[in-house]
Amino acid sequence: MKALNEAFTKYGEKVYPYYLKREEKRGTIYVKQSPSKDSHALNLCVLYFKVIEERRAHIIDINTLGGGANKGYGSVAIRALIVHCINKGYLRITGCISSRDSDHTPRLISFYKKNDFDIKMNSAEDSGEIQLDLTNPNKLLKNITTIPFQERISLLEHQLKKQQQNEKELKEKIASLEHNIANESKVVKFLKKYI
Repeated sequence: MKALNEAFTKYGEKVYPYYLKREEKRGTIYVKQSPSKDSHALNLCVLYFKVIEERRAHIIDINTLGGGANKGYGSVAIRALIVHCINKGYLRITGCISSRDSDHTPRLISFYKKNDFDIKMNSAEDSGEIQLDLTNPNKLLKNITTIPFQERISLLEHQLKKQQQNEKELKEKIASLEHNIANESKVVKFLKKYI
């Protein structure tokens, strides 16, 4: 198992992608929580692919494990695959969006689009094909470098907006409580004066 460059998810979590060559023309990208060459230890995401025609990698499946969906592990795996394929001189990466994944097809489309894949869905929009052209590696490598930062910025902007909304709600609640205390104080003064 070969260690690839450590990476960060959109949540700023440091993870460790690894490549393992399987039987002839098959490979696996593991994303791990900590450095470990054990293929079964602490896997967050596993991406399976095969090499077709010596110049094309075809994604067989991507599995996030233990509730890891939407945490950025799949993005780390796909970017590790892209770098691996560029280093091997492959011309493209292909794959399928299967109708058995229909419960999360919109999320898959978004995932592949943000990673620069071209997507062709069937007329029912429940399955389709994906493809990434690797003939302009400099552009792809630049995107691979900037996309995680853009994701992190978007996430932080969303968290800031949510925090500002919470702060606004708390200020309104404080103002309401202060108003109630001020009015209660008038009632207490009145009662003390006449009781």
